[in-house]
Amino acid sequence: MAVDSTAGKAGKKKTGSDSILYIGLDLGTSQSAIATSNGVRINTASVVGWPKDLISFKLHQKPILFGDECQRNRMSLDLFYPLEKGVIYSKSSNAKEPEDAERKSAAPAEFIRHMIYLAEPKEKQQVYLVVGAPAEASVDDKQAIINATEGLVDSVLVVSQPFLVAYGLGMYGFTLVVDIGAGTMDICRMHGTIPGESDQKTSFKAGTFIDDMLYNLLSSKYPRANLTKSMATQFKDKYAFVGDINEQISVELIIDEKPTRCDITNEVKEACESIIPELVSTLRNLITTFDPEFQANLQENMLLAGCVSRMKGMPHLIEHSLANLGKVDVNIVEDPVFAGAIGALKLGEDMPLSEWQQM
Repeated sequence: MAVDSTAGKAGKKKTGSDSILYIGLDLGTSQSAIATSNGVRINTASVVGWPKDLISFKLHQKPILFGDECQRNRMSLDLFYPLEKGVIYSKSSNAKEPEDAERKSAAPAEFIRHMIYLAEPKEKQQVYLVVGAPAEASVDDKQAIINATEGLVDSVLVVSQPFLVAYGLGMYGFTLVVDIGAGTMDICRMHGTIPGESDQKTSFKAGTFIDDMLYNLLSSKYPRANLTKSMATQFKDKYAFVGDINEQISVELIIDEKPTRCDITNEVKEACESIIPELVSTLRNLITTFDPEFQANLQENMLLAGCVSRMKGMPHLIEHSLANLGKVDVNIVEDPVFAGAIGALKLGEDMPLSEWQQM
């Protein structure tokens, strides 16, 4: 089943559109987005920051910072990311200091609280939240998300992220959805009903995997360069491609204290293509294990979502890699940033109040 849920301890639900605020939340490893029934659309970095010391606190004049504000001020903050490899941090995870463990544990609820605040709920307005999760998220993973929303919402659904992308676009029939974010690559086989466990696959070879590989490749090629993982991520975000391109990618690095133009074309290609074998293998498996009469329907309706899906050449490379199966057609969603959040909002609004009450 693609949906897990729980109901809050609030009393009987009210009627009327103004009494309930529906929020669709795409809770990502790197970026998170919300779409709400009152028209709010916001995308921000999935990070929580606490001032490092008294000076930092005096600088920011607040006890905790969120999202893009953390990225801009990361030198003066202790940063914690609510999701690890696409799932909520567990208290059993190791941390260097007790304070770090406490903050790391608090980060998911603090971040979700912040996202709900950005949704601008009215006083006494009930909040119904639908959250996107990795396709193969475990029961414990989903429960961790539910636990992080405790006391913040009146009811919450945790739903497969690629399923939400398809739902938001009205693609309820034969479709293969590939949602590639920072932490996970989630693939879902849609066929006119709620997808089961065998219809969904999750891989951790996604955006962060590419970032790490690119950083290692560049560090090896230019060992004396002043290079950080954040810089490698920026290079990937700007230049990512797969297949062949008729151009050279060069960036300026500081080598031996001097600005130097450096060719990174081959390294970007190798890092970006590192996720392709597993992606193609998973797609092939989901197609060939499906009912033979309908395999062609899946092949001709593949949809890429998530920010990493925007890599140049991705649709063509997938089509070429699966060409021996027959005709393959791959398209990219028009809005990879908000596709999941919009699908989550649509699901929440479509669900009858009677069903929300039964959860």
